[in-house]
Amino acid sequence: MKIGPKYKIARRLGAPVFEKTQTQKFAMREGKKNKGRGRPKTDFGLQMNEKQKARMFYAVSEKQFSKYVSKSLENSKIAPAVSLYAMLESRLDNVVWRAGLAPTHLAARQRAAHGHFLVNGKRSYTPSLD
Repeated sequence: MKIGPKYKIARRLGAPVFEKTQTQKFAMREGKKNKGRGRPKTDFGLQMNEKQKARMFYAVSEKQFSKYVSKSLENSKIAPAVSLYAMLESRLDNVVWRAGLAPTHLAARQRAAHGHFLVNGKRSYTPSLD
């Protein structure tokens, strides 16, 4: 998945979703901006913004994310939001990043896609474990 300009995306979402944007320099620049400009966001706009934050943080395409959402809605035993984040956290690229084997989410995704890790004794080339 190609992400694009990280600073521009982080400014649009209003949150430091990438490791690159979690610096003091980025935070100082955002503090100078006047956030009261423009129209207030609707409920739909706020929900869309939160969805995009999660999608960008986990580096998942829109199609993959919609599949995860539909799977989480099918699972009636657990709350859908908890189920969604559980599935996103159990992806191979996220597990590699959380274990500290890669410095960033995107680096972990690339290493998983190159087949550097074994899952149940077999080389895995998909960062999603699907």
